[in-house]
Amino acid sequence: MSGADRRSALVVVASEAEATVGEWRRRFQHESVERGIPPHITILFPFLPATAIDERVVARLERLYAPVQRFAYDLATVESFPDATWLAPVPADPFLDLIARTSGTFPDLPPYGDPGHVPVPHCTIGTDADPARVEAMLDELRARLGPKLPIRCRADEVVLVGEQADGRWERRASFPLDGRG
Repeated sequence: MSGADRRSALVVVASEAEATVGEWRRRFQHESVERGIPPHITILFPFLPATAIDERVVARLERLYAPVQRFAYDLATVESFPDATWLAPVPADPFLDLIARTSGTFPDLPPYGDPGHVPVPHCTIGTDADPARVEAMLDELRARLGPKLPIRCRADEVVLVGEQADGRWERRASFPLDGRG
């Protein structure tokens, strides 16, 4: 995979959730876990190709996120899309604000590559192309993971993660939400 083909994303890592959801993610999202993708709420994917991320882009992201205050949230309920199960962050508004702030700054990079996509903040736990398997996953997660919710988390930073030549993802930079400016 060339540098131009490697993807990147801006995310809020939900590290506090790993102890509770790690087992489920290894079971229902094995490939993502193997590739080093932590539990997270996506702010913008895809972001820029690896070769397009330079000091100017990093500085722009620092300025973009510096005025934003840190915030607490709960991963509160198990929900689903036709191809995924996920935990809903409550409140969702701070994530929607981060998404809107980012999309406004990078209007040529719509969420999930779709200008018509309406983002729903979520922390994916499992994926499958078969909606029936997703429904079974949802039922199991609601029964067995649901009683362990909510998971209390903090959004202290937005993290730029990038895909490596071997397909693994790693942290490239982080941008504190410290309310400066």
